[in-house]
Amino acid sequence: MISCTEFIPLYSEFFKYLEARDGEKAVQKYWLHISDTSIGDKTNPNSLASKCELYGGFGGAKAYWGHTLTEEACDFIKLYDYERNFIFSHMRHCPSRGMLNDFEHVEPYHNYCEHCNVIYSRVLEKYGIEYIRDNSKIENAECRSILYEKGKKPDFDWKNIADEELHALANGDTVQVVDLKTEDNKYLHRDFHLLGDNALKYCGDIYGAGAVKDFLSCYVKNYYSPIIKNIRENGLKALSAWIEKVYETEEASELCHTELKDNSLTVTIDKSPVIEYMHTLNQEPTEYYIEETKTLYAVIADECNMSFSLEYYNEDGGTKFVFENK
Repeated sequence: MISCTEFIPLYSEFFKYLEARDGEKAVQKYWLHISDTSIGDKTNPNSLASKCELYGGFGGAKAYWGHTLTEEACDFIKLYDYERNFIFSHMRHCPSRGMLNDFEHVEPYHNYCEHCNVIYSRVLEKYGIEYIRDNSKIENAECRSILYEKGKKPDFDWKNIADEELHALANGDTVQVVDLKTEDNKYLHRDFHLLGDNALKYCGDIYGAGAVKDFLSCYVKNYYSPIIKNIRENGLKALSAWIEKVYETEEASELCHTELKDNSLTVTIDKSPVIEYMHTLNQEPTEYYIEETKTLYAVIADECNMSFSLEYYNEDGGTKFVFENK
């Protein structure tokens, strides 16, 4: 399983993979696909389109980002103007972009943050909302955005206004300000699992099943290189600790069982917390989701001079697999 807290590097690496195959146009095409099939998926009650269907464009945007920004533990301040119907957001620190900026062993996709503009504006325009972003400070994991009813752009200096000025505008009636720090929430946005699975499906549908394994192999070797180094140096004990940590991060430690012997590690997962979460949102895992177990662990085993065998994998993601020293 790839933790939802590790989706952002997977996303960034997938953008690189697409561009290496077919150029930037392939990345743009994928972003449109994300907008239509994930952000714009009306069957998913957490999607932007679903919220807009329920509450309209302005209300839907408020509901959607109220959910996502807290689960992504963002450091931000938002101004909601209910009289003029616009929302301004100053993302002081985006943990997702900040994560990419902090990596020393992988580089962010060169135009990573532009995907936000593409995937959200495409959905919001269907509900009469214009969405504009300022990504001039993304190297600091900082950005600003404003959305408003089409044709009613507010006279508001959204690119330059100070946070202190925003607080002064709040009146408790028609203007509301929400100010949250990263430490106010936990970074655990499970909807990222759906986007990760969607990426694998897109890869398989466009380039074939072999490409899914090829992409994941590249991702594992690049992103997990520090973990692979640790396992090479410390063996099965380090591998066991890493897998246990993934399930602890997902708040699903009770589902993961490890049996460590001198030359082998057996891992049993009662059921997948990811598939269980998908089902709460009327979603099903794609045929490629299994590769987050089969290919991911097989590549790590190979890189660490171990063997890997998948004993079984059930519909609910219950699985058992074994690593052995060669």
